[in-house]
Amino acid sequence: MAHSSDSGVIRRFVDEIDAIPFTLGALVTFVFIGLAAFRTDWVSAQITTAFGVFGEGLAWLYLLSMLLMLVVCVYLMVSPYGRIKLGDSDPEYSYGSYLAMFFSAGLSAGIVFFGPVEALTHYSSVPPLFSGGAEAGTPSAMVPALAYAIFHYGVSAWGGYLAIGIPVAYYVYEYDAPFRTSTVLLPVLGRENLDGVVGRTIDTLAVVATLGGIATGLGFIATQILAGVTYRTGIQFGTLETVLAITGITIIFTVSLVAGVDRGIRRLSDFNIALMALLLVATLGGGVFLTRISEFTVLNTGAMAIGTYVQNFFEMSLFTGTGIEGGTAWTSFWTVFYWSWWIAWAPFVGLFLARISKGRTIRDVLFTALVSMTAISMVWFTVVGGTSMWLQQAGVADILGAVGQYGDGVAGYALFGALPLGDLWQPLFLVLVVTFFATSADSSTLAVAMLTTGGKENPSSLNRIFWGVLQGLIAAILVVLGGASALRSSVIITGAPFAVVCLASLFVFVRKLGADHRSVLSHGDESGIRRRDGAAQSPSQIDDDPTGASSD
Repeated sequence: MAHSSDSGVIRRFVDEIDAIPFTLGALVTFVFIGLAAFRTDWVSAQITTAFGVFGEGLAWLYLLSMLLMLVVCVYLMVSPYGRIKLGDSDPEYSYGSYLAMFFSAGLSAGIVFFGPVEALTHYSSVPPLFSGGAEAGTPSAMVPALAYAIFHYGVSAWGGYLAIGIPVAYYVYEYDAPFRTSTVLLPVLGRENLDGVVGRTIDTLAVVATLGGIATGLGFIATQILAGVTYRTGIQFGTLETVLAITGITIIFTVSLVAGVDRGIRRLSDFNIALMALLLVATLGGGVFLTRISEFTVLNTGAMAIGTYVQNFFEMSLFTGTGIEGGTAWTSFWTVFYWSWWIAWAPFVGLFLARISKGRTIRDVLFTALVSMTAISMVWFTVVGGTSMWLQQAGVADILGAVGQYGDGVAGYALFGALPLGDLWQPLFLVLVVTFFATSADSSTLAVAMLTTGGKENPSSLNRIFWGVLQGLIAAILVVLGGASALRSSVIITGAPFAVVCLASLFVFVRKLGADHRSVLSHGDESGIRRRDGAAQSPSQIDDDPTGASSD
């Protein structure tokens, strides 16, 4: 009986596979694993070279793409199109759970790793854009340092996610299209051509980009966990221990993803937000106790940083560093890295957001991303990043010293360990690191499984486990090859093609909305909010009018 059950699981796994993206995605992954195993030095050198070629040579592409995507998203949010509902049903999740899943899938891996350390790093070495007006290691450096950290996790971070998520949600719930990244070009390709060369290429690139993007996050979190253990115990970890740690995290998120969205991702996301709030309170209160400065000092630093962020937003968005000593390298190392990371995550986060946004309006989704998510990031970086800087400034904790000895991943442990009841907060921070990443990893694995099964909303458990294990292997190899530098380089490479895909997706989508709901703009007609003709439209109509440009 058990044998029959096992055969059924394997048969479902094989039957649901969409051969081209699955095979090519797996092939690219296995080729990389094989080359890394047998030509380690060569692969490491190629990754380093690619960082310069893509990170510096294509900086303009990443910077301009993210800014354009954000402009289009803001337009959609404030325009009458924002009232369009994605599907006919009510939302599946309460807004609290929706917000928690939104945040956990989109930013969690980065925000727990860089939250305690990014602003501190900029404080010790002022970003080139602000180097003329602030002295490193002084209170004057805190505001621009925190402003850049907020900038990297602010509204711009969501442009790529929304460029995939909202169009896919619209086409899936309005036209019964498949949950595939290539669906973003449905109005151009037509339904029958989603399985053509262009559609298959986009889906395959999505698989590769997602694997590279999530492996980067998994690698950062693994190094953060190992750095914390080394910091606490003095135990050093080699290659084998690194691989085992990443494997352990992979098992954790795989158990969650197999449980499904409702039982796994949703509950973990709710837990993450609650624990995050607890640590925020502990950080703010503990920092005040240790430094004897008012909590308003930290909050005032945050307020001024937000003002600096808003005032210099466009200059920061387009700053390539050209003509400034070290400026180009700095931009590649920080802003271009982040933008490429968010773009590499766009296929899976976008599909996941489409999956959980049924029943919500376009404005709901955009407001959650651009306003609610950015507000949470601002609070986290203000309190955690701001307190790190003030503890360092006051000489209460040498977090920079710990970072210099153990790496960036140790900053959170040094911060929370320095607070009153530090022996309690350090383990809780470790729990947050693991569970926050688990939600990102399982949502990404769900997305890859959807991409490689022709857009199935609920792929088999075996399919999810297969891709989850591959993500762990890629992350382990990247960490062994070159640590954080290899992780940064890999995501810059895999994210490049999707800058173009995301831009095309948004502009095609705006044009399609114009064709479907022209009366909303021209006459303010509320009846045009659901369909351009006010009636239910057959999904097949999109094939008859693939450009979406037919007249009313």
